[in-house]
This record gives sequence, structure tokens and C-alpha cells, in this order.
Amino acid sequence: MKAISKIQSGVALVALFLLIATSGCNNAPKNDKNANAAAADTIKKEVTLSPESQKLLTSFPTPFELTTLLEKAKAGFIFDITNPPANVGKYTTEMSKSLNLGVYSADLCYSATYNRTDETNKFLACTNKLADELGIAGVYDQSLLDKVKKFNNNKDSLIGLINKIFSQTNNFLSSNNRTRVALLIAAGGFAEGLYLAASLGEVAKDNTKIMAVIAGQVNNHMKLLTILQAYQSDEKMKPVVDEIAKLKPIWGIYNIESGKKIPQDKAAEISDLAESVRLTFVK
Repeated sequence: MKAISKIQSGVALVALFLLIATSGCNNAPKNDKNANAAAADTIKKEVTLSPESQKLLTSFPTPFELTTLLEKAKAGFIFDITNPPANVGKYTTEMSKSLNLGVYSADLCYSATYNRTDETNKFLACTNKLADELGIAGVYDQSLLDKVKKFNNNKDSLIGLINKIFSQTNNFLSSNNRTRVALLIAAGGFAEGLYLAASLGEVAKDNTKIMAVIAGQVNNHMKLLTILQAYQSDEKMKPVVDEIAKLKPIWGIYNIESGKKIPQDKAAEISDLAESVRLTFVK
């Protein structure tokens, strides 16, 4: 019920935009390469994913899949349910930075899908900060800034650019044996996207279409759990595995189905569950 109290306290319009341009990796300055090496050194033991899991990770959908469906479902844009940009400075570990790069990427997709130009620009600094500290090469340069400004009033072009950046980032992390970071970004993005949808479903007068969007996320949840299982014995990763697994009841006991309206009290319970998982990532 926390989400509904936030919404009732006032509506603002802000989200954020993940921009990690890795197309210039081969020409990255020396300090970028040093940052990459330093970040990679924080991973003491990387897990080798099976070919099947690696394929699932590299093909894992961006949050645009969900936010685009929310827009089509006539769901609104509400800033109060996104992760405030002021939080970015409190993420100091590789895990918290990776998770929240994913969280902010979902907020970015939410913002870009609804063509919120000002909000997109405000949060550019947040995503750049996390990406830079994670040592992802080719993070953001003036040419990318120029492209963003150019596409600000062209939603389709902006979304196309962001999707390309997501793909390049994922490929870079995978090819540099940093699947742990890539997976944490995916987990954070999934948790935030689901939380946004559930929060909107809680306050909608008719949540039928929004609940259909949530129902459609069950396969992505299963894919994410399959990949995460490779890290089940990793002491640091296990809490993330456990939190993502806590979302299972959404598609179980609540019996969410496409074309079916969920009573407000049940929608509130779903929202609370999604929020409880998301809070462990953004706190």
C-alpha cells in the first residue's frame, strides 16, 4: 500500500535514462581501460553460464517491452513511483550499482516511452555516474549527448537509440566475462519494471489491461530465475536470487490472467509484494 500513498501525496513527472554507449570501446581512452580493469578485479570468481543460460541473458528483453505495453494499456506516468535521482550517490558497492543501473534503466524506459524530455535529461547524469563507476567502457560522450538532444522530440528514434545501447552494453559485459554485472542489471530492471506496473495497477479504475501486462511477464521471470540459478551457491548473489524468487506468487496464488480484472485489494497485495522486492535493491 506504500505505492498508493505516494501517488496520492502528489504527482510529479520524472524518470531516468540509461545511456551506456559502448560503440567506441576500441578507441576508449587509457583511463577508461583502467576503470574497466579495476571494476573487473572486484569480481573474485565469475560463474561460467551454460550456453542456454548465456543465450537467455543476452536475449533478455529490455524494460521497453513492459513500458510500451503499459502505455498501450493507458497507464499513466507518475514520478513518485520511480527511484529518486538523489539516491544515486548512496550506491557504493558493485552489486548496488549494478542493480540500480538496472532499476534506473527501467525508469528511463518508462520516461522515454512517455516522451518526458526534461526528465530524461535530468537523469542522464545519474546513469552515467553508475556506468562510469562500474567501469563500462565508452560510457557516454559528447556525440551521444548531441544524439539524445536531437532525438528528444522523436520518441521512436530515441527508443531505437536506447535499445541499441542496451544491446551494446550487454554484449560488452558478456564478452568481457562480466556476466554477473549484466545479470544484476537485468534483475534490477525486471524488478523495477514489474513494480511500476503493479503500482499503476493498484490505482487504476479498471486494471484489466495493466494486469494483462503483468501476466505477460511470467515467462521473463522464469528466464531470469533460470539464469540466476547458476549463482545459487554464490553467497553475495544468493539474496538477489531469493528476492527475485519471492515474486512467484504474483503468477500463482493471485491467478492473474489476461483479460481479467483484479479486485483493488488483491491489486494492492500484488503491488506490496513487488515493492518489497524492489525496496531491497534501492534501499
